[in-house]
Amino acid sequence: MKSLLLVGNPNVGKSVVFSRLTGVRTTVSNYPGTTVSYTRGFLKIGDEKVEVVDVPGIYTLEPASEADEIAVRMLQQGCTLVNVVNATQLERGLYLTLELLERGLPLVVALNMWDETSHQGIHIDLERLRTLLGVPVTPTAALSGEGIKELVQSVPKASSSNGSRRSRDERWAAIGDILRQVQHIDHRHHTWLERLQDASVKPVTGLALAVAVLAFA
Repeated sequence: MKSLLLVGNPNVGKSVVFSRLTGVRTTVSNYPGTTVSYTRGFLKIGDEKVEVVDVPGIYTLEPASEADEIAVRMLQQGCTLVNVVNATQLERGLYLTLELLERGLPLVVALNMWDETSHQGIHIDLERLRTLLGVPVTPTAALSGEGIKELVQSVPKASSSNGSRRSRDERWAAIGDILRQVQHIDHRHHTWLERLQDASVKPVTGLALAVAVLAFA
């Protein structure tokens, strides 16, 4: 394995997944000939030391900016991919996932923000999603570290698809079909306990809660 590329939409927690995988020793570099930056680190998988690259966030492989173009170029290096998808916005994330699969790129899917799905009444059939995509799918909650170990273990099982290229409309139709089979949503509000759990993993509120607990202990 040459290197492991983290790819996904902006604001899906990709950089937090990257930090969980690589720790604190990372390097920020500019792509040659550009001002577009990306971050590199390393991960041990078995006895192998693998370079991990946090690719600039993109929504599609049809680039609309220089950063998009660089991200697409980086994906052409024959590397294994971790496609980070926001589990609470599955429809949006799957568009890029299907594009990656159509290009035959070996990947695993990290279904991030998994803890938020229960808060929002979202139910996802993981086994059915794995079957439909044909690749490993691992639920993660990068802020708390949930599922990161399982994600690392799934990387050697990365697989690809030789499916034909779809048009934009065909891709959205395929996504609709997948969602009908794997996702069910019950509208609900956070309970007070869920709000407390959310606050405990965030830097500012988490520190305040820790101080409060120590004060009343």
